[in-house]
Amino acid sequence: MKRLIVLVVLAVASFIGYRYYANSIAPERHYKQFAEEVLHRRYDIAAGMTDGMSEADVARAGTQERIGAGPGMFQTLFPSKFAVTSRRTSPDGAIVLHAVQTVFFNPPGVESAIRPAMFATMNQTVTLRKKSGRWKIAAFENTFDKMDSATGR
Repeated sequence: MKRLIVLVVLAVASFIGYRYYANSIAPERHYKQFAEEVLHRRYDIAAGMTDGMSEADVARAGTQERIGAGPGMFQTLFPSKFAVTSRRTSPDGAIVLHAVQTVFFNPPGVESAIRPAMFATMNQTVTLRKKSGRWKIAAFENTFDKMDSATGR
C-alpha cells in the first residue's frame, strides 16, 4: 500500500512538473532558439520554427539587418543573453513575450575568441502558439535599442 501511495505521488509530481515545463520553460526556450537562428541569418531554419512565416518575412525582421551598419558589422558572433521582461497569455492561449536580446560580437578587424568587443541590445516582442503539440512563433518584432563597447560592461 505504501508503494502504491509513493507511486501515485511520483506520478502526480511528474505530471505537474511536465505541465510547468510545457507552459513556462518550453515557449521561452523555443523563442531563444528562434532568435539565435535569426541572428545568425539562418532564415530557413527560423522559418521552420514559425506558424506560417516565410523566409522573407523572417529576414525582414533580421537582427543583423537592424543593428547599426548591418551584416558587414559582424565578424564574430558570440552567444546572446536574453531577458524576458514580461509574459502574457492571451484568451486564445497564445503567449506573448517581451524580451531583450543582448548580442555580443566583434566588428571587422577585431580579433578575440575569448570575449566580445561590442554588444547591441534588441527589444523583441514574440507571440507563440501551440500547434500540433509544439510551440510555434506566430509573430516576431525586432527593434534595435543600442550598441556600445563591451569593455566597460
